[in-house]
Parts: sequence; structure tokens; C-alpha cells
Amino acid sequence: MNYWIRAYNHQRFRVADFIRDYGFIDWGMRNRFEVGDIVFLYATAPESRITFMMEVTKVGMTCEDIAKDDAYYLSQQYYDEWLAHKHDHLYVRYTFLKELKTPMLSLEMLREHGLTGAPRSPRKLWPETVEYVLENV
Repeated sequence: MNYWIRAYNHQRFRVADFIRDYGFIDWGMRNRFEVGDIVFLYATAPESRITFMMEVTKVGMTCEDIAKDDAYYLSQQYYDEWLAHKHDHLYVRYTFLKELKTPMLSLEMLREHGLTGAPRSPRKLWPETVEYVLENV
């Protein structure tokens, strides 16, 4: 099992609302996620902290397999861009485990515990960071 961090921009898509409504979220799969991996979702500025703990429950899905989520897009440009390229890659499903509201998982605190910079694309976490996050879940 691997631990990942993945950033999301809540000015483009209502990630938190979708997760609360459905209990999962489907996302483009550009990394080698495996079923059982844990993914911490990181809300970008101004929140700048981990907000959800998720588990990978499906990998290698096609765009025909994913949930219909067009009502959750906040940016028409971002939605149009996704539509134009939705067949270009596979998808992964993250299933909800826990919502995280602690300030201990802010970017500043994560950087003090091994995170090298603000998350942009999905990346594996170093053991020091994993240990710290799990202590604060």
C-alpha cells in the first residue's frame, strides 16, 4: 500500500460537495495507483490543507465507467477542456474514508514534517510525512 497526496482546486470543481453527496470521486489516473492505496486530498489556497482521507477502490476505469459529475464544475472553460480530452486517459476512484478539519494538516505543518512543497500533481508521500498525517487523522 502506498500513501499519496493530491491537490484539488475548489474554484474549478466542487470536490468536497461531490464527495459528501456520493461518498467517492473519480479522477484522471496519470499515476500508478493500486487498489488499497490511501490518498489525502489537499485543498489549494486559500485553504491550503489536507481535507479528506480517501482509499483507492477502482483503477483503470474508462470515461464510460465514471460518475456523471458535470453539475459540480464551477468553470465552464475547465469543463469544456475535460470534455475535449475525456477519452485520452484512464480514471481512478477514491472512496471516502474521513473528512479532516484539523489545522495540523496545513501546508506549513506538512512542510515541517517532510513535504517539500505545495502539492500540485499526485505524488507519493515520504514516511515521515505519512507518520505525521496519520497521527493527526
